Amino acid sequence: MMAPAAAEEVADPFALHQFSLAAERRGDMTLAIDGFARACEMGLAPSCTMAGLAKLDRAEGAEALMDTARDLAAGCLAGSDFACAKMGAALAKTSARATGKEGFVAIALSQMGEDCRAAPDRGACHDGAALLRAEERGGADMDAVHRYAAKVCAREARPGCLPTTAPTDDGIQPADQASAHCRSARADGCAALLDVLLSGGDPKQATGALATLEQACADRVGIACANLGLFYSNGPIAARDDSAARRFLRAGCDGAVAQACFAFAVMHKKGVGGPVNQKRAVELVAHACDLGWAKACETLATIVEGGEAPMRPDQSPGALRQRACRLGSAGACSAGASTPTSPV
Repeated sequence: MMAPAAAEEVADPFALHQFSLAAERRGDMTLAIDGFARACEMGLAPSCTMAGLAKLDRAEGAEALMDTARDLAAGCLAGSDFACAKMGAALAKTSARATGKEGFVAIALSQMGEDCRAAPDRGACHDGAALLRAEERGGADMDAVHRYAAKVCAREARPGCLPTTAPTDDGIQPADQASAHCRSARADGCAALLDVLLSGGDPKQATGALATLEQACADRVGIACANLGLFYSNGPIAARDDSAARRFLRAGCDGAVAQACFAFAVMHKKGVGGPVNQKRAVELVAHACDLGWAKACETLATIVEGGEAPMRPDQSPGALRQRACRLGSAGACSAGASTPTSPV
């Protein structure tokens, strides 16, 4: 059966993502970007990250950079720290191209990008990502917009600063905000709820956090499922449940969370919560690499080098480490980096 010639011929988002990865490896970036963008439109967040990353290499001008940042924002909101950092870099570049006629939202976005890139401030990263995807997320958080815009306006005078007003104090508690963010598929909210569970603090707050994560997972928020898997595998001793951890990590992996796929692979390797399955473990590591997680690509390179898995044409250790480098691994980028020890 011949491979499809165009992204439009592939209907399944995961298949389209794989098709686009193959095009990228061949150097056909126009086809790759088109495929990743289409898979992103279908809701596959890692494809949004890959589309944005490919666009960032060639983006010129504020409009192209904003388009790039918008794609990376979807990956950031879904839990990719790498996508957050690259989104911040794209937004920060737009500030150098500002015309001086921006409104409040544009000023705030530039500051969010600067804070995300320079700190990196995860709050700024996720606020910027949510603002870029505001139409999908129920509108912009104007308190956040005012907060970041005020920071710029205190430093430099711009026309958009003139109508500034102070943010309102709506009395929303951090736990309620985290729950709202997690339910709307924002990774920062789900991560905050996991922190509540791992802290061993107020039992009432912990019960609420667990209920919110379970509901969000049931609503197919992949990062919520992944965090539940982490809670049941690494949480307080009394709460640990290998079977539940395995079930939730699988759901997170099905939701395209690369870290969940990798953790699920380790469980298969070690037989935690179910039988040992080395072949499946390697497949899951490869899947996590395809979903854009650098650590998985480095691990797969080590597995292939050790002869623990057959090498596909696109899985030479060198190519895998080049991919890990592109995905943000400084170790993989170092010319003399030592070969990492495979945990899988």
